[in-house]
Amino acid sequence: MKKCIPYVSQGKELSTKELKQIIESNIAVIEVALTAGLAYYSYNAHYTPGSLVIQSISSLNNQSYSMSYSYEWTVFNGCLDLNATEEANEKVSFIVKPDGLEFDIIDFDPASSENEL
Repeated sequence: MKKCIPYVSQGKELSTKELKQIIESNIAVIEVALTAGLAYYSYNAHYTPGSLVIQSISSLNNQSYSMSYSYEWTVFNGCLDLNATEEANEKVSFIVKPDGLEFDIIDFDPASSENEL
């Protein structure tokens, strides 16, 4: 799925430091999508709000970048006597476009019966 953080670059090439500042100030736009894959671990896994931290941003090629980030998540399952806090380390790619930063995020929405046909 594509998620966009609006930003008008006015043709200016942005440094990785500037990109990080733009993303951090607009993290709420993409935070849910970046942390949506926790069902892979358990349906009882939950993102710890506000724990997402951008570790680094690196240039891939012309206006394409990779962002490494981490966040905390918890899982509780009383039946299995499981109560843990973990840290996830992930990467996502994005493209700087004239009207914003376009992130290419894996869609973790559960499949439904409407997708079967």
